[in-house]
Amino acid sequence: MAAPQAMAFPRGKRTTTSTSSSSKDDKDKRSSKKRPSPSSSTAANQHESATKKTTEKKEKDFLFGSGAAADGNDLNVLASRSKKKRTADYGDHLDDDDDDLRTNKDGLLINNTISTLPLGGGAVLQPSTVAGGRRMPAKIELLSFGKLGKGMKVLGVIREVKEEYAVVSLPTMLTGFVRRTSNGPPLTQVLPPVNTIMAFSILQTTTEEVTTKSSPSSKAATPVKKRRIELSPLPNHVNSGIRLDEFLSSTTSSSSKSKFASTANYENGTPMIIRGRIVSVEDHGCIVDLGGVLLSATGEKAKAFLKFDNIEGDYEVVDDEEGDDDDNMDEDVEDDDGRDTKPMDVDKSSSKTAGSKRLLNKHRVYDFAILPPQTSGEGSLSILQLSLPSTSTLATLRTTSEMVPSLSSLVPGMLMDVQVEQHAKNGMCVSFMKGVYRGALDEDHLGGWRSCDEKKKKGLGGGDSKEDPSMWWKKVFRGKHAKFSARIIAVDAATKIVRLSLNAHILSLRGEYSSFPLPVGTIVQNAQVIRVDPGIGALLALPPSETSPDDDAATAQLDKINHIIQLDRDLSNNLMSISEYKAASKVLTAYVHISKSIDPENNKSNKKGKPQAKHRTPEALFARHFSINSRVKSLRILSTSNLIDGIASCATAKSIVNAHVLTHEDIVPGKIYRNVPVIQLLDGGGVLVDLGLGTKGIIPAMHLFDKASHGNPDAGGDAGLSGYRQKIRQAKYKEGNLVDVRCLTVDPVSRQCILTAKKTLLTTDIENPIVEYTPLCLEIGRVAAGFLSKVDEWGVTVTFYNNVHGRVPARRLAAELGVEDPRMNYNIGDAVAARLLDCFKRRHKEENGGYYYQLELSLKTVLDTAEKSVEAQETVNSSSVGEKDLSAVPLAAGSILMSKRMKVLQLVNSLHRSDGTFLPGYAVVSIKSKFLTGVTSNSDSVECKLSFDQLMDSYGDELSCPPVELDSVAQKELKVGKRIDKEGLILSVPNGGEPIISLRSSLIDTIRNEASSSDDFSIVCPSPSSNLFMGAYVRGYVARKDERFGSFVRFLNGLTGLIPKLKKGLDESLYETILCKVTALDITSSPPKILLKKVSESDISKKKRKIESRNKGSVSKRQIQVGDLIGDVKVTDINFARAKVQLIDKAFFGANIRARIHVTMAEPIAAKPKLSKQEKKAKDEHKIGKSHPFYSWKAGDVIKGVRCVAVDTRDGVSFVELANRSEKSDLVSSSPIVVSDPSQLPPGSLVHSIVTSVSASSPHFGVWVQVCPGISGFVPALELSSDPDILNDIESNYKVGTRLSCCVMEKSNPEKTPLRHQLQRDDHDNNTKEHNALELSVLLAEEQSNAKQAGFKPTKPQRGDVVVGRINKKMRVLGPPALMLNLRGTFTGRCCITELNDMDDWANMPLGKDPSNDSKSGSNEVQRVVSDSEADLSNNENDADDEESRDEDKAKSEIREEYPDGKFIKCRVLGSARAKGAVELSLRDSRLEGDLEEDCVPEPNDMTHAYVISTTKKGCFVRISRYVEGRVILKELSDDFIPNPTVMFPPGRLVVGKVKRVTKHDGKQKGNRGLAATVDIDMRESVLLSSGNRITLDDIQENSKYTGVVTRIESYGVFVRIENSDVSGLAHVSECSDSYVKNIFDLYNPGDLVKVMVIKFDKEEKRLGFSLKASNFVDDDDSDDASLSDEASSSEEDSDEEEEEVKDASDGEGDSDSDDENFVAKMAAKMEQAGDVHSDNDSESSDDSSADSDDDSESDEKSL
Repeated sequence: MAAPQAMAFPRGKRTTTSTSSSSKDDKDKRSSKKRPSPSSSTAANQHESATKKTTEKKEKDFLFGSGAAADGNDLNVLASRSKKKRTADYGDHLDDDDDDLRTNKDGLLINNTISTLPLGGGAVLQPSTVAGGRRMPAKIELLSFGKLGKGMKVLGVIREVKEEYAVVSLPTMLTGFVRRTSNGPPLTQVLPPVNTIMAFSILQTTTEEVTTKSSPSSKAATPVKKRRIELSPLPNHVNSGIRLDEFLSSTTSSSSKSKFASTANYENGTPMIIRGRIVSVEDHGCIVDLGGVLLSATGEKAKAFLKFDNIEGDYEVVDDEEGDDDDNMDEDVEDDDGRDTKPMDVDKSSSKTAGSKRLLNKHRVYDFAILPPQTSGEGSLSILQLSLPSTSTLATLRTTSEMVPSLSSLVPGMLMDVQVEQHAKNGMCVSFMKGVYRGALDEDHLGGWRSCDEKKKKGLGGGDSKEDPSMWWKKVFRGKHAKFSARIIAVDAATKIVRLSLNAHILSLRGEYSSFPLPVGTIVQNAQVIRVDPGIGALLALPPSETSPDDDAATAQLDKINHIIQLDRDLSNNLMSISEYKAASKVLTAYVHISKSIDPENNKSNKKGKPQAKHRTPEALFARHFSINSRVKSLRILSTSNLIDGIASCATAKSIVNAHVLTHEDIVPGKIYRNVPVIQLLDGGGVLVDLGLGTKGIIPAMHLFDKASHGNPDAGGDAGLSGYRQKIRQAKYKEGNLVDVRCLTVDPVSRQCILTAKKTLLTTDIENPIVEYTPLCLEIGRVAAGFLSKVDEWGVTVTFYNNVHGRVPARRLAAELGVEDPRMNYNIGDAVAARLLDCFKRRHKEENGGYYYQLELSLKTVLDTAEKSVEAQETVNSSSVGEKDLSAVPLAAGSILMSKRMKVLQLVNSLHRSDGTFLPGYAVVSIKSKFLTGVTSNSDSVECKLSFDQLMDSYGDELSCPPVELDSVAQKELKVGKRIDKEGLILSVPNGGEPIISLRSSLIDTIRNEASSSDDFSIVCPSPSSNLFMGAYVRGYVARKDERFGSFVRFLNGLTGLIPKLKKGLDESLYETILCKVTALDITSSPPKILLKKVSESDISKKKRKIESRNKGSVSKRQIQVGDLIGDVKVTDINFARAKVQLIDKAFFGANIRARIHVTMAEPIAAKPKLSKQEKKAKDEHKIGKSHPFYSWKAGDVIKGVRCVAVDTRDGVSFVELANRSEKSDLVSSSPIVVSDPSQLPPGSLVHSIVTSVSASSPHFGVWVQVCPGISGFVPALELSSDPDILNDIESNYKVGTRLSCCVMEKSNPEKTPLRHQLQRDDHDNNTKEHNALELSVLLAEEQSNAKQAGFKPTKPQRGDVVVGRINKKMRVLGPPALMLNLRGTFTGRCCITELNDMDDWANMPLGKDPSNDSKSGSNEVQRVVSDSEADLSNNENDADDEESRDEDKAKSEIREEYPDGKFIKCRVLGSARAKGAVELSLRDSRLEGDLEEDCVPEPNDMTHAYVISTTKKGCFVRISRYVEGRVILKELSDDFIPNPTVMFPPGRLVVGKVKRVTKHDGKQKGNRGLAATVDIDMRESVLLSSGNRITLDDIQENSKYTGVVTRIESYGVFVRIENSDVSGLAHVSECSDSYVKNIFDLYNPGDLVKVMVIKFDKEEKRLGFSLKASNFVDDDDSDDASLSDEASSSEEDSDEEEEEVKDASDGEGDSDSDDENFVAKMAAKMEQAGDVHSDNDSESSDDSSADSDDDSESDEKSL
C-alpha cells in the first residue's frame, strides 16, 4: 500500500498530488505548471483552461476546482455557478434553497471532490486510491515555516510585549516577532495586553545560518539555521484586500439597522469586525485609522470614528503628553453642537495598566466593529461609526457573506458557519459561505485529542475494516454535527490556504485559556503516543493523574470548562454534548521532537558527563520506540509557549529528563546541584560546568576552596594558586568529573550563572538560604554562612545568595574579635559565618532614587572563651576593691570610667582641609552598657569618641601648627582591639551624638576631689549647670587659639571660657591642661560668658594660707539658723543676681560669715533714690532696670529686717542666704523659699519669680524667670495674660526684673522640648546637679483658687470658650486655606478662611498670595549660644546689627499683612476640628459677641460668595463656609478663555457665583469629609448678570446672526459659543474667511469675540454650522467698522482711566485680578445694575442644553 505523497508547496506554485506510485510522469508535469495570477497573460489563462479540461476527466483538483475565475471577485456569480453545477449533477435531488446544500447520510456534502469554486482549500492533498482499489483519505499539510510568506495573515496570541519588540505565538508551534518601527511609538503603547488573540500579517520570513560550538573545548563549528517570522499588527497590513461596498450597501438598505449608529447593540444585526489604529483621542471619542480600506470600487478610502458611548466595558484614556497629571477633577467636554456629552473617564495613571480596562491612546491597535450607517444613498458615507466590543461579544459575532466578497477579504479571527465536506487523514475539509469558500481543520485544531483503541489498531489495514480507528473525529463530526461554527486562524490569498480552528481558547478569544496547567520542567510518567509524524516527532497524551491541579487551579479550570460549555451552546455547536468529544477536549498533549527523543547509543563520554554535540535520531530507531499507542516511561515539559495550538513541547531523552535545569530561568539561587559534570578548566583559574541541556555555570577561582588563595590573584590560570591547590584543582576538577555546586547568582537575560564549590556553603543553610530581603530569610539573630566579597580598612562585606549582602564595620570587628586591621585578617573569597543583627530600608541619595536594604552583620557567632575569662577576671578585681567600684557610673559629663573598660574599635586620622581648617582625629571606643547607667538603647555596648587631643595632659613641644603629629601619637598610645589601661572621663554627651571621652589625668583628679573640698579655693571642672562665681578656680584645656581674641579653654559639656589676648592668652600651648581663675562672668546669657586668667596651684595655696592666718582664732559669737531674724545689713556690692551684704549686728563681729540677698529674695526699697550718672551707668552694665528689685539699692544702703532663709557652713565659713521679703508677701508660707532641686516644687505650687529675660523666638516664646537660687523657670507667653494687646508687646509689659506670681505646671513631655535656660548659681550654691527649668503659668496662679481639676495644666478648650491664640505660619495648615494658631498647653487651633471676618466684611486674599512663602520668610531667630568665635564685643555689635536688619526686613514684609506670624489674637472656640488634637476657631466679631450659629446652606439659584480652595486645569474648589464647599468646572469659571486657571484663581481668592445644585449630606456618608453640603457653582459673568432670558437651541434660526466667543481651534475649523447661552457650533475652515486660510491658528485665538451667522442647523442632531466670513456682515449696522469708530471715539474719554489701571497693575507687580480688593464689589455693582442681586427666587433657565449640561456635569463631578 502506497501512502499519499505531498510536495512542499512553493511560493507561487500550486499543490499537486499523486494517485499512485506509478504516476510519476503526470506528477512531474503538474508540478511544473504555474498557478494563474492577476498579472498572468491571456495565453497563460488559455493554457490553464485547456489544462483544466484534461485534468477533470482524470481527477478533480481539490485546490483549484474545475473552472471558475481564480480571483473570485464576484461572489454572487460564483454562488450562481455553484448552484447551476449542482443542479446539473444531481437534478431534482438538490434543494432549491442555497443555504441547505445537498448532503449524504453522514451529513457531508455530496460534491466533496467536485467543485466549480477555486476559493480556498490550499495545501490539502486530495484523496488517492491505493492498490486493491481502496480509497485513502485526503491529507492536510501542516502550516510549516515553508508555507508562510509575505502577505499571509495568521491568528496569534501575544506572549510578551516590550517597548522595542513583541513575541507572538503562531499556529503549528511557531513563533513570530513584532518589531518597533523606526521613529515609531513603543509597542507597549500599540499592542493590547498579553494573552490577547488577534490577527497579524506576515511581513517577511528569513532564514540565516549561524555557526556555534557544540562545547567550549570544541574547535569545530556547527552551522545552525535560524528562522525568523516578522509580523505586523497595523491595519494597513491586516486590512489589505478588504472592501466595504457590499457590506455598507446591504446594511444601508436594511431598515432595521438604524439603531446601530448610536449604540453598540448587536442584537438586530451583525457588524463587521475590522482592524483599526487610534490616531487621536478627542472630546467625545477617538479618530481611528483603518489602513486605507476602500469604501467602494471607486477607490474612496474609509475614515472612522469611535464614540465613547460605543465602547463596551470599562476603558481608560491615557494621555501620553500629560501622563503625570493627577488632578482629581473631571472636566465636562463640550460637544460641537453645544451639548454636554458624557465626560471621558480620564485616569492619569502612571502605571499605564488598568486590569480589565482597555487603554485608549494614540497609536493603540484594536479590532473594532463597523456599525451600519444611518442613512442610505450613494456618497452619503463620510465617516464610519465604530464600536469597541468586549472580548465576549467579539467571540460571538459571526461573519456574513457581505463582509467577504473575495478570498482576500478573509481575515483570521472571523467566525464562520462551516459544513464538513470530507474527513481527512489528519483533520477535516470544510466549506463555508454557502459553499463558496473551502478550508481545513488539522488535527491540532479540532478542539481535542483522542487516542485510538489498541485492539482495533492491531487489525488496521486488514480484514474487512474500512475505517481508520485513529480518526476519532469521524464519529463526532457527522450528521447534524457536520455543521458547526469555527474560527479562521490563517489565510493566504496567493496559495488559497484557509485554516480554521475549534480550539476552545480560539473560539472564545481568551488567550488565558491556552495556558498549560503544568509548569516547565515537570516530569510526567507513562504518557501515550497518539500520533507519529515520520521524521519530525510524535504527539503524546498525558495521563489524567498528572494534570490534577491544586485548589486554586482547580477552581480556575472549572470556570474555564463552564465557560467553554456555555460558548459551545451559544454558538449552537453542541459538541460538548457528545461524550467522546467532551472527553477528547480534556486530554492534554505534549509534542516531542525527534532530536530530543532518544540519546545516542554510543555515548561513552556521556557517562562522564560531557555534553554531546547535536545529533538526529535515526528514523527507524524513532519509529521503533514511538509507535501508536506505545507508552513513554517519562518525559519532561520544555516549553508551554505554544499558546495557539495549546500543545506543550517536551523531551523524552534521558539526559534531558534527568538534567538539573533546562534553561537559566530554572536555576534557583541558593540551590545545590549535585553531580554536575565539569566541562573545562578556564584560564583565569575558574571552572566551567554544565547544569543541563547546555546551561553552563562558572565556578570562580576564589570559590573552589573555603579559604581564598594567598597567591597572586592577578596571575592567570594556576599561577594565582599555591602549588598544593594547583594539584587539587587539576585532580578534583578534571574535565568530565562530577562535582557538587551551589548557585550564588543567576542572570537569565545575559545567561550568566555564578556557582560556588566551597564546602562550608554546600553543607550549611540547605533548607532556608538567605536569597532575598524578606523576614522569612532575615530572622534577627540568625547565623548563616556566606563569603567575603569586599575587604577594606573600614570593614568587610559578607555576601550570601542572590546578591544579598551585609556589612561588618571595622569597629565591630575590633570590639567583638579584636581585629586591628581587617585587611590583615581576612581575604576576599573567604567563607565565614555571620550573625544577622538588623536590617534597614534606606533610600538612595540620588534624586528620585529607589529604596535599598542594608544588613548589619557580626562575625561573632558565639561568646569567645578568652573573653569570658577576661570578664570573670574583671568581676574578681571589682569585688576585691569593694562594692562601690563595681557600681556603674551615669552616662553624663563628669563621670569617671575605670581602666580597661574602654576598648578601641577604630582609629580615624585627622583631617586637614584646603581652607586651613584642621580637625583632630579620633578613636572609636566601646564601653559595655552594664558599666553605665541611663543608657536608652538596647545595645550591649555604647560607642564613644576619644579625640586624639584628649590622650594626655600636655603634648609639650611635639606638636606643630597644625598639629599633624596627633595621629602618630595616637598610634603609639592606642591599639585597635585592645583595652585602654587608663582611667577615662566622660567629657560631654551631645544631644543625639556619641559621648566624648578624655584621658587627661588632671581633669579626672579634679573631678574626683570636687566632692571632698567645698571651700572658696577648691578647683572645679565646671559644666553649663555649675554654680560659677567670680573668683572661682577652674581647670580645663586649651581647645583653640585665635590670633584675634586669645585662647579658648574648654570644660565639661562644651562650656567654654576665654583667656583674652591682653592677658597673654596666646602664650598658652594648644591642647594643654590649664588652671584658671574666673575674672568676669555674664550669667544673663546661656551658657554664660566667662573671662579667665591663668593661675598656678602655688598661687592658690599662698592665698589660702593668708586667709586662714587672718581668720585664725576668730570664733562666731552666734550661730545662725534658718528663720532667724538677722536685723539690719549693709549692702557692699550689687549685680543682677545678688547683693552682697555685711551683717551690722555686733553679735556677728569677728564671725567668718558671708551673706548675700538673692534677687528672688529681695524687695525694692520704698524710697525712690536719686541716682547719679555713674550709678545709672553701673546699673545699665548689670542690666538692672527700674522693674528690678535692686534698682533702688546701692552700695552703702542699710536693709532692715532681713531674715535667714538658708545657711551652709564649709571649712569654717558660713554662707548665709538672706531675704528682706515680709511674711505677708509670701503667697504660700508652707512652701520652701529656697530649694535645691525642681522636684521639691510639685505641680500646683505657687512661687514668686523674677523675670531674667524675654524670649521672642521659637520654640520658647515667653519669659525666663528665676524662682530661687539655682532654680529657673519658663512662662510661655500664652500663660502670661489673656489680653492679646499685652502679649503683642511682651517686652514692654514684662521688663527684666519684674516679679511674677506663678503656678508650677505639669510637664506634658519633658523629653521632647526640655527647658534648659536658667540663671546660673553663684558662690553660695554647691549643688552641681543639672536640672531642667520649671514650666510655670501666671494664669493658673490666678485661677487656682477656682480650679477643680486634678492636674495643674491647661485643659482643652470647649465650644464657646474665648481663648487667645498665637498665629503660627510655620505649622502645617490643616484644610487650607486656613490660619493655624498655638493655644495654651500643647493644643492647636485652626481658623478657616471663612471665619476670619463676618461675611459682610470678607476681603480678597486675606491670608496673602501664598501663605507658604510667608511661613518660609518668617522669623528664623533662635536663642543664641555663645561659641568660641563669638567672644569679643565686636562680634556682639555685628550680631546686633544683623538682628536689627532682620527685624527691619520683617517689619517691611508685614506692613500690609493683617495676620502676621507670631501675632496674638482673641478667638472663639467652635468645636473640635477634623484633625486630631486641633480645635476649630473663629475670629469673627459676631462670634466673639456670642453668635455660634452655623452659616446657612445656600439654595439653588442663590448668589453666594466663596473662597477658592484649590485650582487645577479642570476647574476649582471653593469654600462657602466651614461645612459647605463647592465645585466650579473649567468652562464655568469665566466667559472668556482662561489660559492658566491656577494663576487666575489662586487659593484664597474671593469669588462670587450662582448656585446650580446643592447636595446635602447626613454626616454618616463616607467620603464627605464631614461637610454638611456640597454645591455646584457657575461663576460666569453672563450667568450672574442674566435675568433668565438666555438663548436656547429653540431660539436659533438659520441665517440668524449672533456674537460669540471662540472656545477651541482645530485644523478643520473653529468652535464658537454664542454669548448669553450654552449653545456652541462649528465654523468649518472654509467658512472662517472669504479668502484662502493657510493656517487657521494664525487667524483666531481662544477667547476672541467674533460674529457668526448660522448657515446650517440640524435639529435632530442638534448641530450648528457657523460662518465667520466678513462678507456676511457687510450690511449690518453693528459691523466691525462701526464698532471700531465707536471705540475710537470713546478711547480718548477712557484713556485717563486706562492709564490709571495700568499704573495700578504695574504697582501690583504683575499680579492678576485675583489681587484686586474691589473684585467682588465690581461684580456686585454689575449685578445690581442688571437687577439680579436680590433675585433669589429667579426661575431656572429652561434651556434644554443647559439641563443637559447640568445632568452631564453631575455625572462628571460624582467622580470627585
